[in-house]
Amino acid sequence: MPTRGGASFSQRGRRTGAGVSPSAITPIYKRLPYGPHRLARHEVILHQRGRIHGAMVEAVAQNGYERTSVKQVIGLAGVSRRSFYEQFANKEGCFLATFDLIARRDIQQIMEAYLATEGSLEDRLRAAFVKFVEKAKDSRKATLLVLVEAQTAGAAGTLRLRKATATCEQLLARSFIESPDASALPKPIVRGITGGLHGAASKLLRETRSAQDADGLAEEMLGWTLLFQTPAAEQMAECMAARLRRRMREISLASAHQQADAHAPDRDDRARLLHHALRLAALHDYRELSAPQIADEARVPIDVFLELFADKDSCFLAGLDMIGDELTEIATDADLLGGNWPRAVRRVVGEIMGYLAERPLYARTIAHEAFCAGACAAERNLELALGIATLLTEGAPSQARSGLAVDEIAGAFVHMIRCQVTDGRIELLATLSDYFAYIVLAPFIGADAAIEILTADPDL
Repeated sequence: MPTRGGASFSQRGRRTGAGVSPSAITPIYKRLPYGPHRLARHEVILHQRGRIHGAMVEAVAQNGYERTSVKQVIGLAGVSRRSFYEQFANKEGCFLATFDLIARRDIQQIMEAYLATEGSLEDRLRAAFVKFVEKAKDSRKATLLVLVEAQTAGAAGTLRLRKATATCEQLLARSFIESPDASALPKPIVRGITGGLHGAASKLLRETRSAQDADGLAEEMLGWTLLFQTPAAEQMAECMAARLRRRMREISLASAHQQADAHAPDRDDRARLLHHALRLAALHDYRELSAPQIADEARVPIDVFLELFADKDSCFLAGLDMIGDELTEIATDADLLGGNWPRAVRRVVGEIMGYLAERPLYARTIAHEAFCAGACAAERNLELALGIATLLTEGAPSQARSGLAVDEIAGAFVHMIRCQVTDGRIELLATLSDYFAYIVLAPFIGADAAIEILTADPDL
């Protein structure tokens, strides 16, 4: 089935922003001959469906999900509009079906590589990561669709990506439990590891790099995954579980709602517009929003809106920048550059997670809406995560034991927030701060030293 996506890492596979003019579309597959032929009706449908999947991969790689149209897909596939709509309700339905096809195939092949390898956990994980990199090199555009573009495909795309990463988390957690040379890790840490893997792979996919760099990715992913393994993990799991139960008892869902309302601005026109731009983006399809709708919700005259912002995009970006400025202020802590870096990391991470737990709208924006509000917002959101990871780690006492540690920590940050958002448990983000602190600390001071910090002062 033609879903390979063509270009390898050594080719220029990233889109240019201008996209492809629909009038210049050339089919990437030959049409079936007209008139009688040997294919049965169901075979024709399967053939057309495969071409449509391949065309969706190519169109998204060229234009991004947001700028991809059904016209582009059918032009690349060499099928009629009627044939497309006989099989898919719309662009989103086709994209999600293509995602499912690629993700299911790749996860199955990666799992088969893991199970077919004898030896230690390290040997089996290496085989799995090598298989992933092989798939990414052979089908770069298809992997890009799953790991990067799904984030931009609205709530349904985010949910698909979350389900795929949840499968990977389950496989990884089971491998730790079943391996005699490993220790089981708490679920939030497995999520953090998975988010880091996603961050490292996404970085490589977003950039045009050589095949040699891609070859090194498997060892990087392996090294990152094993960083968090230690016999002391059981002690950490018991301590953190007890602390989590205590903190959960202290959290009231009613108070969380009150906190969310308390942060809705009620005085300044600009502040109200930013708040309602973010709120409406969380409630509706961002593409359907308009400047007048935001102004009406904020009870601000449209002429005042237009004095402050050029359009809805500039308003949303200003709202995203506001979140970024406030989080960056928290992370710009002098103690992170001092002599007690590990404890400063733990405290600052707790403040960041607590801040987001009290502001569910901000957490939702980082986890989801910013990726669906256009390429500029998505890029700015990634820069925010990388900025926070950089501020948290620049004062570390030693070099990271992972070459892409900052990108991996940034990926873990976004992923852990996204998991709470999709699970409907944003108010519990603060209870996960020590788990994320472990993800930040272990690559620099080692897993055992990180656990010692996190279990020594339970009330820090």
